[in-house]
Amino acid sequence: MAGNASGLPSKEAADEAKAAEVTSAVASAGDASGSGAGASGGTGAEASSSTAAENLSDYDTIVPRLIVFGGNGYVGSRVCQAGLAMGAAVTSVSRSGRPRNLTGAWLDSVEWVQGDALDPQAPWRGMLKGAAGVVSTLGTFGSNALMYRVCGEANMNVMDVAAEAGVPRFAFISVHDYKFPAGWRAQDFLLRGYFQGKRDAEAHMAAVYPTGGVALRPGFIYGTRAVGTTQVHLGWVGAPLKAALSILPTRSLANIPIVGAGFVPPVSVEAVGKAAASAALDPSIPPGTMDVWQIGKFA
Repeated sequence: MAGNASGLPSKEAADEAKAAEVTSAVASAGDASGSGAGASGGTGAEASSSTAAENLSDYDTIVPRLIVFGGNGYVGSRVCQAGLAMGAAVTSVSRSGRPRNLTGAWLDSVEWVQGDALDPQAPWRGMLKGAAGVVSTLGTFGSNALMYRVCGEANMNVMDVAAEAGVPRFAFISVHDYKFPAGWRAQDFLLRGYFQGKRDAEAHMAAVYPTGGVALRPGFIYGTRAVGTTQVHLGWVGAPLKAALSILPTRSLANIPIVGAGFVPPVSVEAVGKAAASAALDPSIPPGTMDVWQIGKFA
């Protein structure tokens, strides 16, 4: 599907098609039950019309909508695929829109919208209304200022707009909490903008989404990553390492300062995508943080 932040013609077309399906189904139900007056005195046609209106107004409940920020990226594309597999209508918002370096029939089932999460006007605001959940996979590497702006400010801006739009659930990709001695934290000396941005976004989400926000904390995410026209197979390293660590008590060992980082098990990008989509769509998943061991259960 194609779309833009202001018009969203493909969404309108999808809604019209859904309306036709619902109306047809309701009309058939009305024919089957007869067109005479019911116990309440209304006609079959009136009952059908009422049912159709109710079904159309409940469209986003029947078919939940999932909005994925950064849905054309390494993790985001897997979130989109997981959302589709769960029966959701999926919209991706990213600066570049539909990805050109990915293939698959699933691409045509996603609505690709170009939009900047840092745009103060938030032209994508309207599409969040009625959504069941939002997932943000925003993150980048570079200068500390750039990393904080994307990992922190962009995520927090999306959270605020989603909350204002009444979206009940929000999930975003954070980062594992690596342990260091004497109370030191990764953001104190390593990729400060990246780690501090993610941690500030977590704190902000806890305030804005106290009952429906989930921060996923993966470590090394392995899988096949498209870099331009090249496919980088990170699974060649990640999968064997995960298998080797599976025989160790990694949850305990990972708490050892500094060296514990080597015991944090890698997790597949597919598991992260499924966990994120589930966190945004499944109200039974508790709010708070989801660590790498919990994410791994979605593999």
